Amino acid sequence: MVGGFLALALLAPCAEPARAVGLLKGDELTYTGTVSEGANRVGNRFRRGHALEIRVLVLDASDRWADAAILTVLRRTDDAVSGAVADLTGGARAANAPPLVRLDLVRVHADGTAHALFPVGPPPLALDAKTPARGLPVLPLDCFAPFEFGMFPPRPPRGSNGEPWTVASADNARGAETWQEAKTEFVTGERCALLVMNQQHANWEKPVGGKGAWHRADAVWVSTLDGTARKLHRVIKHRDGIEADLAAWLEVKFELKDRGRAVGRTFDRARHDIETAFAAASDAAPFLADAAKHGPRAFESRIQKLDAHLSETDATSTYREAVVAVRRQLEAAKRGQPVAKVAVPLGPAVLPKQIAWPGVGDFAPDFTSGPFKLTAQRGKPVVLVFYKPGSETAPLALAVADALHEKYGAKAAVVPLAVWAEQPARASGAPVFDGSRAELVYGVDSVPRFAVLDARGVVKWSFAGAGAETGFAVNEQLERLLAPASPSSTTGTLGAPATGTAPRGHLPR
Repeated sequence: MVGGFLALALLAPCAEPARAVGLLKGDELTYTGTVSEGANRVGNRFRRGHALEIRVLVLDASDRWADAAILTVLRRTDDAVSGAVADLTGGARAANAPPLVRLDLVRVHADGTAHALFPVGPPPLALDAKTPARGLPVLPLDCFAPFEFGMFPPRPPRGSNGEPWTVASADNARGAETWQEAKTEFVTGERCALLVMNQQHANWEKPVGGKGAWHRADAVWVSTLDGTARKLHRVIKHRDGIEADLAAWLEVKFELKDRGRAVGRTFDRARHDIETAFAAASDAAPFLADAAKHGPRAFESRIQKLDAHLSETDATSTYREAVVAVRRQLEAAKRGQPVAKVAVPLGPAVLPKQIAWPGVGDFAPDFTSGPFKLTAQRGKPVVLVFYKPGSETAPLALAVADALHEKYGAKAAVVPLAVWAEQPARASGAPVFDGSRAELVYGVDSVPRFAVLDARGVVKWSFAGAGAETGFAVNEQLERLLAPASPSSTTGTLGAPATGTAPRGHLPR
């Protein structure tokens, strides 16, 4: 069965998913499914199962994006090995353990890209163009994920005509994802376009003994009405290069169970629960890593606030479970017990460590954004300009990019990349691209940031910040890269000689 859908990438495409955000405020999607995992390594053999439930509530929507809360709930089901052991030893069955609950806020843009949102402060949370945002967390390969964003797959580039396209991974250690539209199918009577994704370790076909290799394949049935998934099937396989059988595997399946609209007081209650849970988790996150150090008092007042909320709100609210999950974490922290970090939405103060910004002399990580692909620019210099639309430094960063674009035209690629917010339409200037994927692979932690790459894709100069001298400095770097080459120069380029003077550089010996 698994092998069947892995081969779907070879099929011819027939349909194109919707190209705009088709979600409206109050839309609620409920998915149900399973997560199965297993290992077949010496000293580590097991099979586990989890019941998966995902609820997506659209908190707000515009022509440019839709903001949604995603509640992911994983409930452990009986394990073929540990369940039998529990029966014999009298231990508690895993199914009786509390569910793993995680709440995320996500912004889905009209082009299909998505960001995780991290609004700060107590409710009501501000969700607007200035809300802090980051790329979605990277899906783990060696264990089940406590989150799920597969209902928002990437959109095929315009004019792709069914050809495969790649999406750069936010993890430099992984190869790019290769996506392709396969065919049209009907899921519960709704017309869907099937998208297939394959991604694999460089040694997957011939694993090196003792060194792991992996392969991931996703099949996503996407509604042609709103661009969101109706069904997903994901398989991740591991080989160790020693045994012919798989060393480990992970399988995720879920399907849309219900779609409705929350309005009026129902929507208000749900949003209140969501904002309370998210704000409480973000507030407590810095203290959970070392709960015993802070002592019980650091958590008592937080628990009291959640108890007050729970006593005053509707006990039948669907998203009340998110509040209860945060309270459960705070109770464990109060007792000095370790708290699972993965179940806490990470706020700006505790974001995971970013990948390092590439240094001078390093090859710049490849990325794709719409029709732009960095490696397709080989043969000419490239200027990358990371900036946040709406920030104080955005006008200056764009002014530098526009001036360079106008001056150098086809001689160099000048690429403004909007991060943490969406750039409104511009009537002129350098084309602006979505930088959400590039931001991750470049480890951008502040804006604006500039990088100048040579024709081979090597970083020759980079700079953080923007000032009166920024445009001059970038222009100077481009002039050096575009200067005529000298066969006798160890640096590879020479400035144009002034009248009546000898050229600069190394002379022939």
